Amino acid sequence: MKFGNESGAGLNVSKRIIVSMLAAAFFLFSATGVFAHVRDYVWTEVYNTLPKGGFEIESWTTSKVPDINRSYENTFEYMGEIEYGVTDHLTIGHYQRWETDNVDGDDDTTNYTGFKFEAKYRFFEKGKKWVDPLIYLEWITNPHNDDNPNKIEAKIVLSKDLGKFNISYNQIMESELGSGGRTEHNYQIAANYEVFSSFRAGIELGGNYWHPSTHRNELFVGPTFAYEWKYFWIAAGIRWGVNHASDDLQTRLIVGVPF
Repeated sequence: MKFGNESGAGLNVSKRIIVSMLAAAFFLFSATGVFAHVRDYVWTEVYNTLPKGGFEIESWTTSKVPDINRSYENTFEYMGEIEYGVTDHLTIGHYQRWETDNVDGDDDTTNYTGFKFEAKYRFFEKGKKWVDPLIYLEWITNPHNDDNPNKIEAKIVLSKDLGKFNISYNQIMESELGSGGRTEHNYQIAANYEVFSSFRAGIELGGNYWHPSTHRNELFVGPTFAYEWKYFWIAAGIRWGVNHASDDLQTRLIVGVPF
């Protein structure tokens, strides 16, 4: 899955991704939704859980381009998830993950990269307090990491609706389990606006407070679009690296089907 191998490939892939995002946005504007949002962002966790007894299937596709001038060297990550509402306030989920590495001169390789179990709990009904808090906990396995195949990710989610605006913040800790495991501290800040019923447009900013392996903190920023329709919801985002520690470009598309 290569985008090309000429010096202008970075510009070309950037144009393709942006055109795809604009096409998705056009599609989002063209229909009418009928059920409540499940996800308003793609990198930032939201204050939301499934209703008791509800199920949802999600498909995640993430692309990462470390150097836009060598965009034929990139990574695509794929995840499939099923979520279940244990109560109106507690949702659990299970992910399966795959990854494709595209390197110039080599055959593309897609590898199974493990699974995730998650649980998220919201404390109150939305809007009952001055801020809406949610706790998120995730167990991540990676069979290709021989030293530390297991990792715990914990998030504190703080969200606030102000009319049609939403502001959300995630405090994130990722800790490798086992001898020599390292802990990474990250954050996500996002805001969006309900342009019209069922469609939101916003911006996400995220990065590291502390990255133990490189000691260089990543920083990303970019727009996000979210849409809900009768039978599914969709969220799409693109973000650019602000500093040299970051990938030049990342995109993410999430599609969810509740039932």
